[in-house]
Amino acid sequence: MTGFILMIATAAFEPQSESPWLSGGIASALFPRTHLAVSVNPASAGLLDGIAVSASASRPFGFRDLDRTAIAAGCSTDKFAFAGMLNYSGRNGYGEATATGTAAVALRLGIVAGVSMSCHRIQIEGFGSGTAVSTDIGLIARPFRGFYFGGAARGLYSSALTETGMGAVPRTVSCAMGVCPVNGVTVSAGTSVHQYSGEEYSIVASVEPYPGVSLSLSFLKPPVRLGMGLHVSVSTVSMQYGYATHPELAGGHAVSLAYGSTAFRPEPMQTTRKQDEEEPVSFPLNINTATEEELVNIPGIGPSKASTIRNYIETFGPLQSVDQMIDIPGVGATTLENLRPYLTV
Repeated sequence: MTGFILMIATAAFEPQSESPWLSGGIASALFPRTHLAVSVNPASAGLLDGIAVSASASRPFGFRDLDRTAIAAGCSTDKFAFAGMLNYSGRNGYGEATATGTAAVALRLGIVAGVSMSCHRIQIEGFGSGTAVSTDIGLIARPFRGFYFGGAARGLYSSALTETGMGAVPRTVSCAMGVCPVNGVTVSAGTSVHQYSGEEYSIVASVEPYPGVSLSLSFLKPPVRLGMGLHVSVSTVSMQYGYATHPELAGGHAVSLAYGSTAFRPEPMQTTRKQDEEEPVSFPLNINTATEEELVNIPGIGPSKASTIRNYIETFGPLQSVDQMIDIPGVGATTLENLRPYLTV
C-alpha cells in the first residue's frame, strides 16, 4: 500500500485530463470540443451551443489503478449555459469521485464568464475517506476578430479532504491567449501557477485537414510533455483519441465519444483566398433580404441556421434592428455579437 501511495503522489500534480483534447491544459480549453472542458475552465460551457452529452475513459501515465472515467452533459439558452460532469478514478482499494455543476453567462463585448461547484469524495483502504467541496471560476473573451483570451482560477475555495488541511483541489491560476487565423486552424498558449508545483507553460495547435477530422499537438513544460489528439465527427457524433507523454512516467491514453453538435467553431481572422474567390459577398448584408446562400458565407452561420433565419423573417416579417435577431431560435447573445459586423437592416 505504501508503494501505491507513493505512485499516486508522483502523479498527483500532473494533468489528468477528462478529455483527450485537453492535454494542453488552459490553452486547450480556449477552443473547447465538448462539455468535458469545464473541468479546466468553467467559461468554456458558454462557447458551446445546443445540447450534448459526452463520455471519456483514460489511463493516466500508464497506471491501471488510476483509470479514470467521466461523463458530461450541457445545454445552452440565448444567454446562459449549464453543464454537469461526473468522474471517477481508481480501483483496488482506492477511489476518487467528483460531481461538478457549471453555469456560464454571455456578457457584453464578447465576454463569457463561468463558475463551477464541485463535491469530491476520496477513499483509500486502510487510510479512511473524506469529502470536500471546491469552487472554480473562469472567463473567455474575444476582443478582436480571430483573437481569444481566457483565464481561470481552480480551487478558488477548497475545503480539506483529510485532517492535513490540504485542499481537495490545489489552487491554480491560469491564463491563455489564442488565435484562429483561418477556418479549421487554431493556435493557443497558456501559463498556470500551481499552489504546490509552481509555474507551467503550454502551447497547443490544431488543424482540420479534412472536414470533420482535426489533429492537435500540445507542448507543456516543465517537465517537457507532449500531447497528441485526433477528433473525428460525423453529423452529430464525434470521437476523440489522445496520447500524452511524460519524461518520468509512462504515456497516457484517453478516448471519448460525444453526441450533439456543440463543438466551438471560432471566428477566423480571415477567410481563405479560395473562399473569397468562390464566394464574393459584400458585407454587411441586409438581414431582411439576404438569401440563404449569402448567409452561409458569414462565419458561424451554416445551412441549418441560415434556413432558420430566413423562415423566421418570412413568418414574422422584416426585422427593425439587428438586435432583434436574439428572438430567432438558435441565436444567442454570443452568436449575435459574432454576427453583428456582417449584418444590417
